[in-house]
Amino acid sequence: MDIGLRLLVAGFCIVAPSLLFVGFVRFLDSMRNDALVDRVLDRLDEDIDGTGTTLDPATFLRTAQEKSREQMTACPECGVPNTLESSRCGLCGTRLHR
Repeated sequence: MDIGLRLLVAGFCIVAPSLLFVGFVRFLDSMRNDALVDRVLDRLDEDIDGTGTTLDPATFLRTAQEKSREQMTACPECGVPNTLESSRCGLCGTRLHR
């Protein structure tokens, strides 16, 4: 009986992660086909080129970098980017000037 239990546990340890992985991949795939994702991607398409059909990755990254630069400020001491709402640097604790 002891060897049977060990084989059962070993089989579970081999099969369970594979089944969990397949389930997780199917769950992510079902989320990718969600209507909300389609609406967000359509809005991004309309904002960038107005056609609503394609999304140019280079343009998307460029606009995202421009938006992130607008919302961040660099620490005068260490140069780490911080949000505009921050009163102190998140790394060194230096008071940020506004």
